[in-house]
Amino acid sequence: MPDYTARVQRARARMEQLGIDLLYLSPGANAQYLSGWRRHRPHFGNVNYPGGWVQGLLLGLQAGPVLAVPRMTAEYDLEPNTPLETRVLPDQGDPVEFLSTLLRELGSRIRVVAVENRAWAELVLGLRRVLPDAELRLASEVLAPLRMVKDAEELELLRRAGEIVDQAMAEIIPFLRPDTDQTELDVALELDRLMMRHGAECPSFTTNVWQMGPGEVRPLAMKASRRPLERGNSLCFDFGSVYEGYCYDFGRAVFLGEPPAEYRQVYNLVMQAAQVGIEALQDGRVTAEGVDALARRVIAEGGYGDWFRHRLGHSIGLDVHEPPYLDRGDRTVLHAGMCFTIEPSIFIPGRFGARTEDVVVVSERGGRLLTRYRRDLQVID
Repeated sequence: MPDYTARVQRARARMEQLGIDLLYLSPGANAQYLSGWRRHRPHFGNVNYPGGWVQGLLLGLQAGPVLAVPRMTAEYDLEPNTPLETRVLPDQGDPVEFLSTLLRELGSRIRVVAVENRAWAELVLGLRRVLPDAELRLASEVLAPLRMVKDAEELELLRRAGEIVDQAMAEIIPFLRPDTDQTELDVALELDRLMMRHGAECPSFTTNVWQMGPGEVRPLAMKASRRPLERGNSLCFDFGSVYEGYCYDFGRAVFLGEPPAEYRQVYNLVMQAAQVGIEALQDGRVTAEGVDALARRVIAEGGYGDWFRHRLGHSIGLDVHEPPYLDRGDRTVLHAGMCFTIEPSIFIPGRFGARTEDVVVVSERGGRLLTRYRRDLQVID
C-alpha cells in the first residue's frame, strides 16, 4: 500500500514553500494520490447529489486531510470502514455553511487556496462566497512535481497494466477478419472485453481503432467507426487499461493484406524514431523537448517530417496524460522514475498510417520498456 502519510508530508512541505494554506481536491487522480480515495469509472452521465459540488479532499498545513461528501456519496460510494476523516453534508444542508464550518476547522487564516485544476465552477464560486479575499491557485503547482517520479510500487502497477494490453493485443490479431462485415467498432469493443477479462478495471480512455488507405474520403479521424475492415488499408490501434487506478497507453499498426514497399519503409522509420526516443530517456541528461527533437529528426530525415503531426509522448500514471510532455517548449529535465509514452507516427490521409506506442521508464542508461508486445510489422491475411 502506498505511504499516504509520506505523500501528505511532501505535499505540505511544497504548500509551505509556495505559500499555500489549503489544498482542495475534487475526486480524481490528485486526491487518490494523496489519500487512496478512488475515482469512479468514467461515463457520460452527469450524476449529482444535493450539494454535490462541495465534494472533495481538503488538506491544510496542520489539519486534514478531510473528505467532504454529500450524504448520498457517504452512504453509497465510499469504501466501507474508510480510514479517511469524513464530513457529511445532509441532503437538506446548506453547502456554503457546511464548507464555511469545515474551513474554520482547517485553518484560522486561509489566504491562498490551491484548487483542483478541473474543479466545477460551482465549487470555485462557493469558495469565493466563503473566502472572498483568498487568492485561488492551481493544485497542480503542488502535486504535479510530486507525481512526476514514480516509486517502485507505482512502476509495478504500471507494469501490470502493460501486461493487460500486451495480452489484449496478442488476442485481437487472430480476431481480425478483413473483407467481411467486421467493423472498426467491433474490434474496439472486443479489445475492451479482452482488457476487462485480463484484469483491467476499465479502459484508460476511449479505445481507438481506425483504418487509413486509398480512396479514403473522411478526414483523419483516429477513432473507431462502423467502417468494415478492408484489405489494402493500414489499421492503427490506440488503447489502454487501468489497473489499481494506474493508466496505460499503447499503440501499434498492422496492415490488412500485403503492404506496399513504401509502407514497410515507413513502418520501419517509425520504429527507428521510437528506438531513438527510448534510448534518449537518460536520467538527468536530456530535456523533454530534447527527446522529441531527437526522434522527430529521424522521421524528418527520412522524408516524412510533415506527416508526424503530434508530440512524441507524455508522462503517464494515475492520469493517462500527465506533465511533462515530450514536446517542443517543454524544458523539463528528465529523471529516473519518470514514465513516458513514446509514440511517433506517420499519418498520410488517403494512403496509410503507421504508429507505435509504449510506456517507457527513464533510467541511468536509457528508457526501460514496460510493454513486451512485438514491434515488427504484422500483416493480416
